[in-house]
Amino acid sequence: MSNLSSRANVPNEGLRWAAVLAVAMVAAVALALHVEPLNGPWYWQWPWRRIDALRIVPAMALAALPFFAAQWLRARGTLGDGGALALVALSTFLLEGVAIAIQGPGFELGRIVFAVQHPVITSYFTDAMALDGVAASLARYPELMGELHLHSINKPPGPVLYYKGWLALLTPFRAALLGGLAIGVLAAAAVPATFALARRLGAGRAAAFAAASYLALCPGLVLFFPEFDQAYPLLTCGLVGSLSLALDTGRARWALALGGLLFVAAFFSFGLGVLGVFMAGQVGVWLWRNKGRDRVRVARPLLLAGLCLATLYGALYLATGYDPMATFDAAVANQARHSLTLGRPWPATVVFDLWDFALGTGWMSFLLVGFWLARRRGARPRLETDPMVWLVVAQVAVVAVGGLIPVETARVWLFLVPLWVLPVGLELARFRPAARLSVFVALWVLLVLVGQNLMFLGA
Repeated sequence: MSNLSSRANVPNEGLRWAAVLAVAMVAAVALALHVEPLNGPWYWQWPWRRIDALRIVPAMALAALPFFAAQWLRARGTLGDGGALALVALSTFLLEGVAIAIQGPGFELGRIVFAVQHPVITSYFTDAMALDGVAASLARYPELMGELHLHSINKPPGPVLYYKGWLALLTPFRAALLGGLAIGVLAAAAVPATFALARRLGAGRAAAFAAASYLALCPGLVLFFPEFDQAYPLLTCGLVGSLSLALDTGRARWALALGGLLFVAAFFSFGLGVLGVFMAGQVGVWLWRNKGRDRVRVARPLLLAGLCLATLYGALYLATGYDPMATFDAAVANQARHSLTLGRPWPATVVFDLWDFALGTGWMSFLLVGFWLARRRGARPRLETDPMVWLVVAQVAVVAVGGLIPVETARVWLFLVPLWVLPVGLELARFRPAARLSVFVALWVLLVLVGQNLMFLGA
């Protein structure tokens, strides 16, 4: 009886589809009219601007052609998942390039270089240019952080060393261009990785493809090119996926992969540590599904991953003197001073962090997730997907309510989007193909309008 009553409270497909498109239409009009506070709260706002529609719309439409070709060909059964995902990822990469190249007076990919080399927009390249001796710098990195630029002061050395590596091979112009393009490739690679992650977390092929497709057109993923945050969705897929495989298979290679990815994550962004909420939940769900049995099987891969992580950092310390804990302490102190300077008033950040995350995910995502939650409330649990989706919601709620990574969440929460689109894909898979396609068209329209009317890079 509860199952029937819960379903009765969920609008049918036609009404859900209409509601999703209505949200997109309202957001589109608000963007076009520059309605406050769509661009953020009083303490942080994305600047308004206006790019000529005749310049941005045709170029973004051409870049989106592989995406819509993939949807059509896959629906007809003439293209498999692999080929369709390749086309969708190609569109993401092309949209990134168009979005940044169109911001100047002409069409200029050299703006990638401008953004990478800018001390405020990106910071890491600027600090890499000034870095003198990698090993010596790593030994005293906690001390150096206070002298670095905006985005480097609260980060581990990974992003700076990334560009230091490019500078060791190429001239500054080419290092900035190719380093930026490589980040764009990593962002596009998150599309097939999200499909694989959704499948690992229990979604069917249709739902996984819908989730990956939605991610591909998210304004946050496309329009922050070439910010490092674009690379982190791929890392999220690797971390969550390798933990899942380590638990399910018990194989050492997946535990070692998890340890290696944890090392990379901690070397590039301390913020990724909040994924521990979801990953701890994964372990709990695995134990629940197995009724608490095989605790040793759970402990073994976790201990092996921890040993791998400790070994890698131990080797790095012996080779260079790099102290990750001292670096973390310095990052926390720098972030605290930076937050006081900017003014980030918790708990007001809770609402507006979610607001900005909705902007980065095209607003419709929140309604689609809400429909999934309403449909599943009181229904018989689906052990493959339901616990994972509730963990996704809990992960986002904990980060928002705790104020763990406040402000600019359209950018800094990008690593959460591959998880967030899991329920989005599950809900979209219930739509008819034409209705699902219309949602993607609406998402593309919002992507274009955000790129036209909001300045994410300050470039």
